[in-house]
Amino acid sequence: MPSPESSAPGVWARLRASLRGERDAETLYAYRRAGAQIHPLLDAAERRRFDLMVSGQSPFAVPRHVGLELACAWNAFALQTLGDKMLEADEAADPTTAGFVPPVTFDQVQGYYSGVQRWLGHASQAAHDPAFDLPPGTLPARLPEWSPVEPCPRPHLEAMMAALEAMRLHAEAAMHGLEQATPEADAPRLARLRGQVAEALSQAGYVSGMYTPGASLALHEQIEEQAKRATESLYRVGQLISYPALLTEPGRAPTPPGRERPRQGTFARIPLPGEPGFDPWAMTDPGNVATLRRNPDARRVIEEMWALDPDPAASLALWDDVRRALQTGGAVPARHPDGQFVGFYFCTPYCAIYEARRPLVIGDTPVPKGQRFTLECAAEGVRIGYPFKREVVVGSFRTATIDYCDPDQPPPHDE
Repeated sequence: MPSPESSAPGVWARLRASLRGERDAETLYAYRRAGAQIHPLLDAAERRRFDLMVSGQSPFAVPRHVGLELACAWNAFALQTLGDKMLEADEAADPTTAGFVPPVTFDQVQGYYSGVQRWLGHASQAAHDPAFDLPPGTLPARLPEWSPVEPCPRPHLEAMMAALEAMRLHAEAAMHGLEQATPEADAPRLARLRGQVAEALSQAGYVSGMYTPGASLALHEQIEEQAKRATESLYRVGQLISYPALLTEPGRAPTPPGRERPRQGTFARIPLPGEPGFDPWAMTDPGNVATLRRNPDARRVIEEMWALDPDPAASLALWDDVRRALQTGGAVPARHPDGQFVGFYFCTPYCAIYEARRPLVIGDTPVPKGQRFTLECAAEGVRIGYPFKREVVVGSFRTATIDYCDPDQPPPHDE
């Protein structure tokens, strides 16, 4: 029998789904397929940690980028598992509307899969860039919020229980390996970690003992609350097992927005406006910057862009993420099928169009492998009350007429 994602839903399935207010799950199935790459990524990260341990490296002293890779890969695995199990449970519970899911299920699963993209990008960057870091307080991360619905649909609870078991088995196996590799000198830290893991595993075991399919509504609600707490605990301790230094890492002072990334190694920070060496064309497509510099209108709007940018450091932080991706091979300038470069984006800062060679996170935006992306920092309409626009733009990027982003005129779609 074909799976819901391998064939288009029939007319009757669409009609039943419409009458019940269910939503087309095509996007969720695409996320599910794309997220399958988490398993080889997690295996590769675990092999790197195993090799370090075989060489005598304590799990509590692995290089930071390796620990970050493992913790981010765990988060992606856990969220992918939760999303997959929830879709499977809905398909099994209601095959007559295969290919559609209730709105509450759609929102919950989409929240999981969106997180998978972000954590996959972080894990991939950490694997390729020893200087990679995350903003203070990012790890250990919390689960996405649970969808507000009472009572919790039975398929949701069944999915939570299935995901909880998969997470428990993975965490137990990883903890066993960590215990075997921890030297005597790190026994106190291991004891602290062991206590937190034991508590989470105990919660998971307790709720598994409570659960029986077809339980009464009153018992169902009690199991649901226990399952949520156990899932949240396992999600957290999975990150600690992956990167035990998170237990004892000294707190790092929070940094202002836009200044999150410490520049390490040979990666030099770009000067800000007003600092020696500042280049207003730093983010512009290098293949077209000479031509744009000769264009008086382009020069004017680039100057206006920087003058009206309320936080130039935030703009340059996005550009630093792009530079780091280029430097480590995670992105390349995009090309047409004939080999010609796609060129630059039509709006300021006239940044080149790039293509992700592996999952990336630029700022807070996940960029899947193969996706084209660029940056937009525009002061269009700022002088008449519109907000400054700073974002990562993804798309197919057909050729467009250059836009001079007038601060005294509204953006075209608002005229």
